[in-house]
Amino acid sequence: MAKFDDFKKSLSGAAEVIAGKAAGLAKVAAEKTREAAEKTKELAKIGKLNADILAQKEEIRKAYQEIGKLYYEYFKVDPHEPMKDACAKVDDAMAMIAAKKAEIEALKAENPGEDFSEYEVVDDDIVASAEISEKASEEKTEAPECEEAKPETECCCACEEEKSEE
Repeated sequence: MAKFDDFKKSLSGAAEVIAGKAAGLAKVAAEKTREAAEKTKELAKIGKLNADILAQKEEIRKAYQEIGKLYYEYFKVDPHEPMKDACAKVDDAMAMIAAKKAEIEALKAENPGEDFSEYEVVDDDIVASAEISEKASEEKTEAPECEEAKPETECCCACEEEKSEE
């Protein structure tokens, strides 16, 4: 019976060791779970901040686009030197659009009974802006005066270069 008591004590001791190890493992698992949750929160916060940054970059892109449209509308007839090529590209694209539209109208005229409505492209804001720009230039609209107007010797983009006399 002594052997049985020794065996029982040994088994009880082993059970305590196993229980202690299990409790230790549970603590480690709980700590790792907490660390993983914190890391997940950090990563989620970084993801949200990156999404916010992308949203702000989109706002900047839209503002740059609007600046470009306004610049083109006001200065397309006589753009500043660094902008001449870009304005020429817009002019060329507008001319191509007008030519393609004229070609479409000619095709429609050749086939008066045909319904081409499902094949028509709706003018987007770029083309609509160009049409507004054309009207503005026909009316010889001048650029609005800035409150802090730069002297004529400076470039329009405030890069401090002198404006070339043409």
